[in-house]
Amino acid sequence: MTAQEEFDQTYITSSEICGTMAITRATLMNARQRGLLPDPISLNNGQLTLWKRETVQPYLDAWKIILKVRRSRNV
Repeated sequence: MTAQEEFDQTYITSSEICGTMAITRATLMNARQRGLLPDPISLNNGQLTLWKRETVQPYLDAWKIILKVRRSRNV
């Protein structure tokens, strides 16, 4: 396994979360501020934000359910 593959299996970036959840970065940052996500690992003065997958995944799973319900109401 390469170092990149190991990193990708261990960590998830804010960009990947935004893409997977179909949300904007502003929505992600708002969720962080509201305490809907655990504290991230911030690097380069906050330029890069990432989480350990195993830590953040339960939060994302719950959030997906909420988003699905909200989005289905708007259809």
